[in-house]
Amino acid sequence: MKAEVSAYLRPAASGECRIVDLDLLADGVRVSWNDGHASFFHHVWLRDCCYCEACGDSYSSKRFFVPGDMPLEPTAREAVIDGDGALAITWEADGHRSRFDPAWLRQHCYDERSRQARRARPTPWDAALEADLPRVELASASRGDAARMDLYRKLRDFGLVVVHGAPARPGFIRDVAALVGEMGADTSYGEIFDLTPSSRVRTMGNTFRPVPPHTDEAFRYTPPGLNILGCVRPAKKAGESVFVDGIQAATLLRRSDPDAFSLLSGHAHSYHRRHDDAIDQQARMPILSLDDEGCISGIRLHTRASAPLDLPPDLVPPYYAAYRQICELVMARTNQVHLVLQAGEAVIFDNHRVLHGRGGFEDSARFLQLCNVSREGFHERLRLLALRLGLHTEAHQVLGGGVVT
Repeated sequence: MKAEVSAYLRPAASGECRIVDLDLLADGVRVSWNDGHASFFHHVWLRDCCYCEACGDSYSSKRFFVPGDMPLEPTAREAVIDGDGALAITWEADGHRSRFDPAWLRQHCYDERSRQARRARPTPWDAALEADLPRVELASASRGDAARMDLYRKLRDFGLVVVHGAPARPGFIRDVAALVGEMGADTSYGEIFDLTPSSRVRTMGNTFRPVPPHTDEAFRYTPPGLNILGCVRPAKKAGESVFVDGIQAATLLRRSDPDAFSLLSGHAHSYHRRHDDAIDQQARMPILSLDDEGCISGIRLHTRASAPLDLPPDLVPPYYAAYRQICELVMARTNQVHLVLQAGEAVIFDNHRVLHGRGGFEDSARFLQLCNVSREGFHERLRLLALRLGLHTEAHQVLGGGVVT
């Protein structure tokens, strides 16, 4: 009986791409495609990626083959296009036969053009986004896959999306959170945090004061991923929410002062949070994060939780100058989106990318709530939905990468 094949091993229809020719070389195989593209695959890569029943597949973790099972430099005895159009290889060392579906092989080409095409690139933004904020309706996104995919794309690309049309009752953000993942309880303030003025103040969120844009819980090793901020009852005046694209701010800094950018991306900033004897959290991480290509992928900035810096003495003055610059960019109105959330509206935003704050207000009736879901869970849902809709390019995108600047 033939083993069940993972959906990831059943990619796009084979007619979309065909192998028209191949050359067996000393260290790999050069494949020519029907659209004129050419790919090269090293022997060692091909042998490691054999997902036959004997080797097992890594998608399901039922993988039996380990790197030590093959020679350091495996070679192919034969490479042909079989009757189904697949690449079939017989290995010299043990006669093992590997077979690669052309669509799967094309999805995993690792020439530079293919690698770049697989990477989802965030769309940087500034205050101009206020005129055309990404929006979705709760009911539509809850019912249909197409509307849900629209939400996922907006959140993936912009790092934030406004969800409207929810009932203005406490806890409605649970329904909004359910669109993108499972609500998380691993925060300093429980599953849902009420943002209302209170006589028992634990955070700035429980005051009338303005709150500068920041990363939530930057003092944790891993801050919350996606935040959901929902409005049960707005203030009668002021109290607007403020959002800043950290990638845009970091890009501006990189262009204007590369040395300052290097300091903030190459050295750890210290953060802490203490409440009586109940909470004592500390973390040291760079303010700006880069992906494996050196592209800006995120920000961790929280001036109110900034601890005494622990840096080599000669770096302290220039680091503080760089720190001041990124804070000035974040506070610049030209880089901020201001939004007065109405009752029944919520914003989902990527806490690893988008900083959030608010303006001051005087109305004690203002009532917002905050919860979070994991970025990992959201990315998983995006991939699974794309796969279900037959959007194989998006299902195999590399998420969480940065912006080329």
